[in-house]
Amino acid sequence: MAALAAVVAALVPSAARGAGDTTTLKLDGPAAKSLRDQGVRIVPLKPASGGPRQIVLPVAAGLAGATTTLLRQRGAISLQAPGGKALRLAKLRLVLGKDSRLTAKLGGADVDLFRVLQGGRRDVDPVAGSVALGRLRLKLTATAARQIGERLALERLRPRRFGTLSATVSGLDAAGAPAAKTPAAQQQSTACPLPSGAGPTPEEPLPVATRPPSATDITAATIDWQVRESFIRYIGSGEGTSVSGGATADPPVLLPGASAALSYGFGFPFAGGSWHDSGANPASPADDTALLRGGGAVRFLYSGHGIDLTTAEPEIEIAGANSRAIFAIAESGGAPERQVLVNLDLSRAAAVKSSGNAFTYERVPGAIPSGTAASTFAGFYAPGTDFGCVTVSFATG
Repeated sequence: MAALAAVVAALVPSAARGAGDTTTLKLDGPAAKSLRDQGVRIVPLKPASGGPRQIVLPVAAGLAGATTTLLRQRGAISLQAPGGKALRLAKLRLVLGKDSRLTAKLGGADVDLFRVLQGGRRDVDPVAGSVALGRLRLKLTATAARQIGERLALERLRPRRFGTLSATVSGLDAAGAPAAKTPAAQQQSTACPLPSGAGPTPEEPLPVATRPPSATDITAATIDWQVRESFIRYIGSGEGTSVSGGATADPPVLLPGASAALSYGFGFPFAGGSWHDSGANPASPADDTALLRGGGAVRFLYSGHGIDLTTAEPEIEIAGANSRAIFAIAESGGAPERQVLVNLDLSRAAAVKSSGNAFTYERVPGAIPSGTAASTFAGFYAPGTDFGCVTVSFATG
């Protein structure tokens, strides 16, 4: 499955970014010269600064990923033609990866403004959360050249090299979200414990768990998934989340540092399962095994960044150090594929308890697994990064 194009770049207030976090556009290419030769004024709009040959844009948010880098810029660029026509290039976003480009809002529509050509300095450290880019060559796209030419009534503007880009950004966390500026007590607002590590590497192909012969049916259960906050906030900057097939969303809450009330937790209807007592410690359910299957789906949509992700039909496997959450994951309407979305760390759960035939595994932290080169979050989260938590409660027959 193709990796997500621009996931988990949490969009926090720009004041949280450092003063040195900037992107510089040096407009020294023939396409930029063509604009100036035709009398077009290239003007940075605050908080961007500079002049017709170099523009500096503050970085509002970003992602330092192993395979994809995303930087969202503040400010805009105004193109002003001699006849009074003007065009605004706003919401500039740099994406470096398989398809590297600089996009912008042009006349109200998202447009690939520049293609980023091969070469230049590209130092990205996902663990340190730093990005250092130098002399990346930018080529004006044919679509952008045509639209700019038409809107400014220019005689000619060809898709040629426009200039170069440099950027220096720090303070991104290991997952690519800007480091939180809230007190430590508020940083884990949804109260998910942190996992101790990545856990085991998923098998390929991924097997379907089998029921032990002596297992007991689970007759009723609840399955709740609390999603990583930075991911929910990022998706909330687009169309957001939606549920279907009986899945439910928690009531929206306004968490510290967020600009809007959002739903961070989701419930899935119980579809079946089984429980097996290992017998090692009858007083503790920590060494028992269980399989819970759920229905319904949660969709994460941010079409402006090319994200359309549906996670459906969870399979929660409780199996000691091999516990995990498997989902049927589909991207952009494609065929769903079963994937281990997170490994579950029972040793760090908020509570593991039982009473008679009732069992609860409360807020079991989830971690991005190792060895998931083809998974949804490959290249964006380092193995072992926390991604929310799962709570299951069930009763046996």
